[in-house]
Amino acid sequence: MLLAAPRQRPAFRRVAIIGAGALLVLGLSLVTVSSIGAGSSSASAVAAFDRSPPTAATTPPTAITPPNATTPPTAAASGVVYLGNGCFWERQWAYYKVEVDPAGPFRRPAAQVSSLVGYAGGADHSRVCYHTGNPAQDYGDLGHAEAVRVTLDAANANGQLAALARDFFASFVGSPGHRSRPDAADRGTPYRSLVGLPGGMDSPLYPVFAQQNAPWGMDLKRGLGGLQDTDEPNTVWVLDSSTWHFYPGEVYHQFHCNFFQSEGMPYPDSYTVELWNAQQSSGQIQPTGCPEDQMHMPCSSRWG
Repeated sequence: MLLAAPRQRPAFRRVAIIGAGALLVLGLSLVTVSSIGAGSSSASAVAAFDRSPPTAATTPPTAITPPNATTPPTAAASGVVYLGNGCFWERQWAYYKVEVDPAGPFRRPAAQVSSLVGYAGGADHSRVCYHTGNPAQDYGDLGHAEAVRVTLDAANANGQLAALARDFFASFVGSPGHRSRPDAADRGTPYRSLVGLPGGMDSPLYPVFAQQNAPWGMDLKRGLGGLQDTDEPNTVWVLDSSTWHFYPGEVYHQFHCNFFQSEGMPYPDSYTVELWNAQQSSGQIQPTGCPEDQMHMPCSSRWG
């Protein structure tokens, strides 16, 4: 199968910001989950702002513990959940907003925000990286897609996943039953739409996720993993996150400015600079062993 050529993000994200901060370390009562970023063209982003809803199994990959893989969940945890639907920069901002919403189910201060961008849905490997020119480490060649991971509180996992799923499904554009990602440039398996739940469609969290799809009529399909899960319109692949692991992305990709005036842009420096530096200081963001381009800029340098 030939992969669609991945979209290369523009070169303006070429400034490093260095600083320090502090971040609370999440307690043992937290459970890790995740989601995928989604890009959106400036023309279609306006449509994406309207968030109101209308009136085969495969052989699991070899178990490996790579440097940037999420540790498999313990028996006491409800598991790892991730969501992806296009470019992960915009989606990380969206889930950050869900986490800090004072009226939402998370109600977290910025210091406790848990969303991280990364790669999921493909084969385990010693290292999974962005486009480096090395197909042995390239996330797209390895069958992964861009995704965002979020940490749920075990006591309110259902309510928090419902809030994430509601934002996830509302971010697509088109009429019910004919939904697509808002940015047509986000195409091919590296940008496919997916969700990872512990146990996949057999997870107790699956009905919570599926309920938020009711107004939209998207096809929820049991994921096969890797390149077998093709990029199909109006489709979300549902994967077992305990088999198809999440790999945190490079440091420079975290809390990144988007490359056009999407919803929320320009993101504040408190997000792209202060939170980014604080999470590095706390260890929430760590080097993955993949190449870093040392180019992370505040939105104000581009859109100020």
